[in-house]
Amino acid sequence: MNLNLRLVFFSAVLIFFSTLEAKAQKALNFIRDIEIHGDTSINYLSTHGIIQNRRHRNEKTLPFHFESIDQAFEFRLYLKNSDQITDVKLIHTNEINVLEEPLAVSDDTYKFSLQFTRSSKNLRPSIIIVFWTIDGKELRYEQQLLPYTNTVVELSDKKSTEVRELYIGEEKEYEVLSNHIQNIRVDNIWHEQKDLSWRLYRKENRLFLSILPKFVNSFSTEISFETHAPNFLYGKAQYETFPLNLRFIVKEPRLTFLSTDRNEVVFEDTQDNPEGIEIQIQQNRKLELQKTYRIENQEEKGGHLIAELFTRNNLSNNRTLCWLRVYDYHSLQDGYLYIKDGDDPKFITNFNIISKTIIESIQILRPGRNWTSNLFVYPGETVAVKFQGKQMQHARYLFEGLRNRNIDSVTTNMEMQTMQISIPININQKELKIYNGNEDTGYAIKIREKQAPRNFDFVTIDCGDGPKVVSQIEKPIFYPKAITDVILRFHPDLIDDQQLYGKQYITLDVRVIGPQGQLIELAKDENIVICPGVSSPRYHNYEKNNCTDPLVTLNKYLGIKTHRFEDWTKLEIYISHQKEKYSDQVYKKKIEIYASRKSQFDIDLSFPAGLLVKKANEDDISSGISGISISAIAQFKFFKPGTIGRVRPYRFGVGSIALNAFNLSDNEDIDRDLGIVALGSVHPLQRPGRKLSLPLYIGFGYFLKAETWFWMIGPGISVSF
Repeated sequence: MNLNLRLVFFSAVLIFFSTLEAKAQKALNFIRDIEIHGDTSINYLSTHGIIQNRRHRNEKTLPFHFESIDQAFEFRLYLKNSDQITDVKLIHTNEINVLEEPLAVSDDTYKFSLQFTRSSKNLRPSIIIVFWTIDGKELRYEQQLLPYTNTVVELSDKKSTEVRELYIGEEKEYEVLSNHIQNIRVDNIWHEQKDLSWRLYRKENRLFLSILPKFVNSFSTEISFETHAPNFLYGKAQYETFPLNLRFIVKEPRLTFLSTDRNEVVFEDTQDNPEGIEIQIQQNRKLELQKTYRIENQEEKGGHLIAELFTRNNLSNNRTLCWLRVYDYHSLQDGYLYIKDGDDPKFITNFNIISKTIIESIQILRPGRNWTSNLFVYPGETVAVKFQGKQMQHARYLFEGLRNRNIDSVTTNMEMQTMQISIPININQKELKIYNGNEDTGYAIKIREKQAPRNFDFVTIDCGDGPKVVSQIEKPIFYPKAITDVILRFHPDLIDDQQLYGKQYITLDVRVIGPQGQLIELAKDENIVICPGVSSPRYHNYEKNNCTDPLVTLNKYLGIKTHRFEDWTKLEIYISHQKEKYSDQVYKKKIEIYASRKSQFDIDLSFPAGLLVKKANEDDISSGISGISISAIAQFKFFKPGTIGRVRPYRFGVGSIALNAFNLSDNEDIDRDLGIVALGSVHPLQRPGRKLSLPLYIGFGYFLKAETWFWMIGPGISVSF
């Protein structure tokens, strides 16, 4: 059973990654080659591309040479099957600054220009190209890039083949020169070799190499320094400089040199540690046990007391265990330390005596912002952290629960250390405790849940004709049927899609406006809180005590329900984020919904005059032109699509007409009659709401008195109800 489950699991994983690879392959089917132009070089993916990840043999990385990382680079994209491509775009990321968008220079070639926005020490960029195919599909392709520059170093004395002299116990300092000095990774850490210890550090914006020999000897060695951007040799990236070939001869000091197991000792208050610091010093038959020696900064009498050394007992590793009581600071560059019995020098030694690392302030920097002392971060973000204080160059700051940190050696000195940290998106801690090595500093960075306003692409509105995405609504909605209800649906699973936004605090403002523009009703809800859904990587970390139902019906706010709206009633809906909850610019959206109609029924009372009447039982128009008549017509008027209450000029209806009703003459030739009529009318354009108009009538009917059919045409005065 367990074997079957494992087979199913691995099959599912294989299918998943095969699908991802297949999508990338589809985009790759349209790429013939990619070319990048620098100031002095041209690199092609087909010729110079390398495979860095053996698991993805089809994915090549494109290396290219640079002199300055902020220089402009021109790319050319050569397509195959170009007749299947309708457009090519670049995705803008924080790694690149697009200077020129992709431009077609031929049927199968696009060119574009860009700069890289990050400094060379953190540069591992990529470009994302989007293809649109003729069948409407969007295909994305990510091209990994590898900037390289050949970094060369040499010592300032330029004694490339000469032998350099060293003395036991004496730290020798050499200035390092380089064509790309900022590309060298500086860690201020002692590195051990068989015959010497060395470290690389910056001082006054210059680079120095310190060497401390271990034995009296003559030897040759090679020293290479790590780089941020690689050197590129023989088709392979190497993240180190070309080695320095060095030759040394190490001589004895005048007094016997005793090495210690520590290169650095921290000067602490003797009240905190009255016995002193435990160290191990090299054994010597002349070094007496259970004896206190003075350590001074000069061989002559009257030297400044740096420390006291109390010898305790010999160890099996050829060292003597001692207590060291420190009274002042010392640097290796200041020269030897003299171990004296009274005023008589007996031995020499050397080590750094430094102050305890003290943090005076911590600040955080986000991209595009200023340094701030508000010590909080959001899951998934990368920030710079700056420590200021004393002896910062010796601190080894670690953050509880974090693995990714990148120390900026350029700005690391005695007073300051800067590093970059990346917060995992699924971190469960509420704070990041800061340690210096294994020691808790007492400082911590708080973890806050992201709280940023998201555009309303996670909200849909439905008034009866299907849901519409709120952020995409740009014009009024006309709904020609009865509006049973208006439903706002918030989709929690879309809030943290691709990027964290956190809980959304929403205000809903509703206004009902009548056909004549009069305000009928107001409603407002300021307590809508939508929490991200289960698909969010932070779902279990959000507090859900104030989360509201993501389904909102507007009728619960309204006294006059939507299904009772008069024709052409307007519903104004304002959806906005609550400003006081966010530090970023908030969104506000206005939606207008009209209870529109295609047609409308009303009663028209009109006074036709001068009608030309033709009866069916008469051969000519014997009735002639009528006098003032009166008609009552039940008619339909029609609205112009896409407009708000604009009526078309024609109407149709049926009713009755009293011919010559207002002709009061006693002339027996006056033809008075009552008819049933089907009548069409053409009205002049008029302003909405006007009751009086002067239409033109045409129609036919049946006279009840004359018992005959007739047709008629002529003007009149119309009054609508």
